[in-house]
Amino acid sequence: MSLSIPRTALVDTGYWYALLDNRDEHHAHAVANSRTLLQLRYLIPWPVMYETLCTRFTRRPLAVRQFEQILKKPNAVKVDDAKYRDAALAITLDTAKPHPNTISAVDAVLRLVLDDPSTRIDCMFTFNPGDFRDVCVRRNVEML
Repeated sequence: MSLSIPRTALVDTGYWYALLDNRDEHHAHAVANSRTLLQLRYLIPWPVMYETLCTRFTRRPLAVRQFEQILKKPNAVKVDDAKYRDAALAITLDTAKPHPNTISAVDAVLRLVLDDPSTRIDCMFTFNPGDFRDVCVRRNVEML
């Protein structure tokens, strides 16, 4: 992976859980890829922060401090989800399910961010590739 041009990553909640919880089944993989991720410009949509900082997570002060440090890095970009909210809500509430899998409102926002041509995204860190593969392929976003 060339870092000569600043690359931008979108990060799913599950990746943060795996990175910050050594009991997570994907922890070793997340840790192995964390050096790469933390060298990139990485996008953290607000819904991902809300989902990551759930009650169970916030009961672990060390994990909260580690996540806080990740959020404070200069290459961390908090993404306002305002322009995606209504569409994400409609997608999530649609009983016809336009997406082949049932997805959460947070994943709907991530899909909309990925599909937004005004947002540059080179790669995505997720452990749920099936929820994003179609939009990543369409936008030529590498899944890590």
